[in-house]
Amino acid sequence: MAFPRIGSFSLLFLAAACQRLDSGSIDDGADPSAGSTGSTGTVVDESDDGTPAESEDSDPDSGGPTEFDCDPVAQSGCNGEEKCTVVLQAGQIAYTCVVDDATIDPLGGCQAALGSGIDGCPAGYACLADESETGLCVPLCLDSGDCDNAVCIPELQHDIPYCASECSPFEGGCATPLQCRRLDDQFGCGFSRPDDVGGQGEPCTPQQDAGCGEGFVCLPGGLIPGCSSDNCCTVVCDTNADTCDTPASCTPLFDAPAPGSEAIGACIVPS
Repeated sequence: MAFPRIGSFSLLFLAAACQRLDSGSIDDGADPSAGSTGSTGTVVDESDDGTPAESEDSDPDSGGPTEFDCDPVAQSGCNGEEKCTVVLQAGQIAYTCVVDDATIDPLGGCQAALGSGIDGCPAGYACLADESETGLCVPLCLDSGDCDNAVCIPELQHDIPYCASECSPFEGGCATPLQCRRLDDQFGCGFSRPDDVGGQGEPCTPQQDAGCGEGFVCLPGGLIPGCSSDNCCTVVCDTNADTCDTPASCTPLFDAPAPGSEAIGACIVPS
C-alpha cells in the first residue's frame, strides 16, 4: 500500500534589496522561512505501523504528494533482500522496496537509476547525479534530524532530499561532483550546475548562488566593487583575517550562523 507523503522539496531564495543588519551580517534578501536550504524542516508523521504517513506540510502546488511504501531512513517496510530507496514515478518522488544490490561504498561514484532504484548503492543511500550525470551514493533523509554532521537538503534536478555534509568554504573537501555551497546558516556539500563557475564581480542569480563557482556567493551588485549587474559573485572570506581588496571588507555572511560558521564572511563594500 502506498502512503501519501510530502510534496517535492524546493530551494527558494528570494532576491531583494540588500541592507546591513544591526548585527553587521549581510542580508541578501533571502527568506530563510521560504524554501530553507539549511534544513528541509519536514514534519514526519507516522502511521500505526511506523511507516511515514501524510504530512501537514504537503505542497498542493508540487504536482502531488510523495509516495511512501517504506521508510528510507529506518529501512523498514521491506523484506531482508530488499532496500527502501527513492525512485521517480511519473516525475514524482516515491520511496519503495527494490532488490538490495549493494556493490558500491557510501559516497562512491555510481550511475543514477531513478527509474528502478537499482543503482548499486547500499541501503539508506541512493545514487543522485548532477546535470552532467556524474553520480554519487549519498545518504537519504526526510529532515536534518536524520543526518550526522550534515543538513538535509534537496538536490537540484528532482528535489530529492539527501544529507549534505557540513564543509568549510575555505577548505572544500566534498566528494565529486559535490561542492561546498552556501546553505541557510552554514556551508554544505551540495550539487552544482555546469555554469556555476563565476568568479569575482561576474553576474549571477541569488537563488542558490547560481552562476557562482565554489568559494563565491551571489550578492546584490551595489555591494560589490566593479559589478555592473544587479547581482554579482563575490569571494567568501574569513572575518578573522580580512583579505578583501579595498574598498571591500570581510563582512559576516550569516545573520544567525550555525556553530562554527561565525567567522564566514563575504567581500563587500560596507554600507
